[in-house]
Amino acid sequence: MTRVRAGQECPTAGDGVRRTGGVWGVGPGAEYRRIWTGNAASNLADGLTFVALPLLAADVTDDPAAVAGLPLAYTVPRILAVLGAGVLIDRADRRALLHLSNFCRAAVFGALTALVATGHVTLASLYAVSVVMGLAETLSDNTVFAVLPRAVPEDGLDRANARLTGAQLIIDEFLGPPLGGLLFAAAAFAPPGLTALAFLAAGISFFRLRGDYGHPPGAARPAGVLADIRAGAAWTWRHGIVRTTVVIGALASVGYMIPFSYLVLYARDVLGLGPTGYGVLLSASALGGLAGAWGAGRLRARLGYGRAIVAALALGCLAFTAVALTTRLAVVAVALAAYIGHAALWNVLASSVRQKVTPDALRGRVIATTRLLSFCGLALGSLLGGRLAETLGLRAPFLVAAGIFAVAVGVALAGLRHFRAWEDARAPGVKETPGTGGGA
Repeated sequence: MTRVRAGQECPTAGDGVRRTGGVWGVGPGAEYRRIWTGNAASNLADGLTFVALPLLAADVTDDPAAVAGLPLAYTVPRILAVLGAGVLIDRADRRALLHLSNFCRAAVFGALTALVATGHVTLASLYAVSVVMGLAETLSDNTVFAVLPRAVPEDGLDRANARLTGAQLIIDEFLGPPLGGLLFAAAAFAPPGLTALAFLAAGISFFRLRGDYGHPPGAARPAGVLADIRAGAAWTWRHGIVRTTVVIGALASVGYMIPFSYLVLYARDVLGLGPTGYGVLLSASALGGLAGAWGAGRLRARLGYGRAIVAALALGCLAFTAVALTTRLAVVAVALAAYIGHAALWNVLASSVRQKVTPDALRGRVIATTRLLSFCGLALGSLLGGRLAETLGLRAPFLVAAGIFAVAVGVALAGLRHFRAWEDARAPGVKETPGTGGGA
């Protein structure tokens, strides 16, 4: 999500940038507010969908495998399309990609609302909606992080990413799912109907962007989709900072999904929680994420990006270790909150630093490469989680996950030299070439 030096004017930030002291010195600008609003509206729609689609499927069929196939129909297209989406983001007008992808989702859910209201919804239609959701969400989410550096001065990226992360946590964890359940209980067509309106609001907000988000001037001409993908992947691997964060992201995805893939069973059989208690546990843990998002910029200002990332990963490792070593509900709740806090810290720090070192013309492909490895890590972690729980019991996999985070800490420590070199080059009085630093 790279850009101008800290404290400098952002030349393509549109009307959202306040020219005195940076936008975050005097409050967010209009351009960033449009991005935040569009992203928040789409997150609300995602939260509603998370609950509504499985409930609709359960009304259509009693086949557990058919219902369980919906997440697969959503995930597989994301994995297959993410690299191509990265190329598209680097070639097309990013503002258009944002509003069109959300208008498309609004139309799809509008059609689904009509099908539900008239009693014509089928399992095939729900699968089709899941596929479209996966493709459109991949394009929209990746584009948001690609446009952000053009809308926000460099010294505001930490806080901008933190506010996006905080809003996502609040909406996805506290608002969207319970609202979706309540609406479904009132009328089955209500959740997809509100989802359509939320995506429509997101599209309108993105449509109102006023900055220049077209193909970067001076960028190399496209050399073919496969060649562009290879160029993005090669740059990602050559750049020391980006390579470090991508490897960490893949490891963290595996470590996260190992215990979270069966967490509901752990909560029931180890902690003795019912469905309500499990929901409360998840909501309480999300509070840690809000604290992590709030503190990311402060931690980075004190330690720098490299050491702050090491500290965040160490927190994740310690949190999973604590869960593995106790069955006390209060300790587990605090540890899970610390873990989600680490995740928010990591997401804000990694997103901001990648935005700052990646040339604009490569940003979509770098994000896509990062997401692809994260998606694969989530799939691997889910597979390992079930197998480890069957073999070792419900507590030991937390220690395995903690070990993976310990490896991630080692990767971060090994990459500190790249962060130091880049941050030293950005020190006052040192001339910097944008998009450089942290090389192999």
